Amino acid sequence: MRALALAISLTLIGFSSFASDSERITQLEKEVQELKLRLTNLEPSQGSANNRQKSAVLSDGWKNLANWRALKTGMSYDEVRMTLGEPARIAGGEIAFWFYPNRGSVSFHSHQLYSWTEPR
Repeated sequence: MRALALAISLTLIGFSSFASDSERITQLEKEVQELKLRLTNLEPSQGSANNRQKSAVLSDGWKNLANWRALKTGMSYDEVRMTLGEPARIAGGEIAFWFYPNRGSVSFHSHQLYSWTEPR
């Protein structure tokens, strides 16, 4: 009887440990993605623009504040699109504005990123 109670207790502890490990793993995976993005932004670009852009898109595009902070003045339309994803609305021509669902926006002058407003 004692052995059965001990076995049941160990099983319950194992299941609760599995649930907390699963949450911990999910959090660690998210942190790894954010660290990869930060590292990519620190490394010199030696033909690795596509790798940086793919990392940003995998990190939730415009939903991720780290992607907004990875923007750099002078980026092209394609670089911004790869970093933040598709805007909800575009306005303008030579001076263009892109608006995102989270109230973030970017502006371009002569097809280059000029300024941006991070989401609030």
